[in-house]
This record gives sequence, structure tokens and C-alpha cells, in this order.
Amino acid sequence: MNITDSSVGYLTVRVSTARGAIPLEGATVNIRGNDEESSTILYSLLSGNDGKTPRVPLAAPPKENSDLPGGASAFSTYNIDVFKEGYVPLYFHNVPIFPSVISVQPAVMVPADSLSDMGREQDIDSSPSTTLE
Repeated sequence: MNITDSSVGYLTVRVSTARGAIPLEGATVNIRGNDEESSTILYSLLSGNDGKTPRVPLAAPPKENSDLPGGASAFSTYNIDVFKEGYVPLYFHNVPIFPSVISVQPAVMVPADSLSDMGREQDIDSSPSTTLE
């Protein structure tokens, strides 16, 4: 697959705790494709001391798709898994990636011992919560 600059988007995941107030270092972030044929892990990253992962390039549809009403999709979607020992795992689905744009996915982790009612994982359709820079 030949990816040109106009068909590449970028993603950074910002991992934190305490309702987003404290960056969380050392969380494992796996970025996967969003369909059965491409659900393998594309990137496995660790969050840094600022809670952010490195920015990674991801395939996106051509930028021209956004100019065509009712045409092909203007973005591609990916799944993100976030894990850290002592915290409830997060699973994000349908994270949109637009061409030539940096998307930032917030991942607010909750300590596992504080969630007796919620179970052992959080499954989130995050397409509305992704921010763009």
C-alpha cells in the first residue's frame, strides 16, 4: 500500500488518571485496525512521563474525499487498547483518523480497586471524544 502525505493521519494517545488531571506513565497502548482483516496490532506503544504516546502515522482516505458529498468516507477508523497494571483496561472502538490531521485520543484510567460496580474493563465507542489538533 503506497501512502502519500494526503492519505496519512496521525494519532497520539494521552493517558491519565484522576479524571484526566494526572498523566499516567508506562501504560501500554495498542493500536489496531478496525475490521477483521486488519485487526492485528499496528503499533504497541508506552505512554511517557507526560502521559502521551509518540505520534504515529496511520492510513487515512485521500483528503479529497471530504470534498465529495455522499461519496467515500473522509476518515478511517481504528481500535485502541490501553492497559496498565492496577488500572481497569480501556478498549476504544471506531477512533476516527482524518488525513493530514493529528488526532489526540484521551484515555482516562481508573484504579482497579475503586471500581467494584463497573467490572474489569471499559469498552468505549470513542469517535465523538477524539480531539483534533
